[in-house]
Amino acid sequence: MWRARLLADAGRDLRAHRLRTFLSALGLFVGVLAVVAVTAIGAVVEDVFVANAEQHDGRRATVGVSLPLSAVNATVPGIVDVLEHRVRAAGGDYALVAAVQAQVSADAAATRATAADGFRPQRISLVAGDLAAIRRLPVLDGRWADWRRPSLPGGIVVNQAGRDAYGGVGTELSVQPSPLFAPYPQRIVAVIADGLSAPELYLPLATAAYLQPGVLPADTTITVQVHAARTGEAVLRQDLGDVLADLGVDGSGIEIRRLDTVDGLLSSVRRTRTMFGLVAAVLLAIAALGLLNIGLATVRERHRELTIRRALGSTRARMFALVLLSSLAAGLLAALAAIGVGAATVAVVIPRFLDPAEAISPPGFPVGSALLGLAAALAASLAGGLAPAIAAARVDMAHVLRE
Repeated sequence: MWRARLLADAGRDLRAHRLRTFLSALGLFVGVLAVVAVTAIGAVVEDVFVANAEQHDGRRATVGVSLPLSAVNATVPGIVDVLEHRVRAAGGDYALVAAVQAQVSADAAATRATAADGFRPQRISLVAGDLAAIRRLPVLDGRWADWRRPSLPGGIVVNQAGRDAYGGVGTELSVQPSPLFAPYPQRIVAVIADGLSAPELYLPLATAAYLQPGVLPADTTITVQVHAARTGEAVLRQDLGDVLADLGVDGSGIEIRRLDTVDGLLSSVRRTRTMFGLVAAVLLAIAALGLLNIGLATVRERHRELTIRRALGSTRARMFALVLLSSLAAGLLAALAAIGVGAATVAVVIPRFLDPAEAISPPGFPVGSALLGLAAALAASLAGGLAPAIAAARVDMAHVLRE
């Protein structure tokens, strides 16, 4: 019962001194909001660098090897079968990529690779596997289908520059990957952001090999890329080594390389995030000092009021609890308001400023930082309200009544 009365008294105390409550809460509001904002903005800044690296080189923990097709004792379907067995079945992802210089025309009815037919030289990446799982390649339009198996009639994926050069989803192109074969039509099925400024086309390797069995000469260089989330580099290297062994590749002179550069970027970016976090901590400390100053000034201002409360029967413990609880309530309200504003900002405001083509992932709400800010606000309220509460409990009634 006495707890309910104490809470009611604390609520009345906050309402009776609105300006003091507002000033006490404002500093904590700014401090907690700074903690949440710094964490969310830091996550976005970090992802700006990571997204660019993962667009070009591969997601974190991606290894790969480049070798001539003649070194592999298997056909393209055989290579895919080994990758499915060794990598996909173990929970990883792979991409087999072969770049060819082709002729492409925006006229799907073109039948000859001549300038008169509008053909132009164009690099095409023939892909087997899931390249979007290896690199961060957001789909801006259309749908990127599974390219692990032949799919007819196939379909071409273009980057933004390719869309500008040839057209968007639904456009039919005439493609001639090899001069030894006649062109064949392919429809653009998706537009992606790959971070390249030049037109780049992606075609299913299995489909290209089915339509033109000689599309890959023996001297073609193929690149095998392997990635698995939460898997160490050493394990990935071992897995890729097993793949090469199954394919009959002589490992001497073959270098398995780490393709991504994410770890190096994260080490430098996280130092910057730590510095911003320290700034937010300083803001919280300043807010706690401001709360302490306001609390002490308020006790001096309310000296006579507190004395009358004591004279009417309030104990020292009750006076101590009243002042301290008022401080904690102000801090709690400020922290909850800051967390609410931060959540709305992260969910609504920040995503509006992110360009999908930049492959930046919208940040999730930093629950850990919000809880840390809440705890810090309550600790600051406790520290800032403790001295005023002790001063209120030590009010000398006799001295005040003599005045």
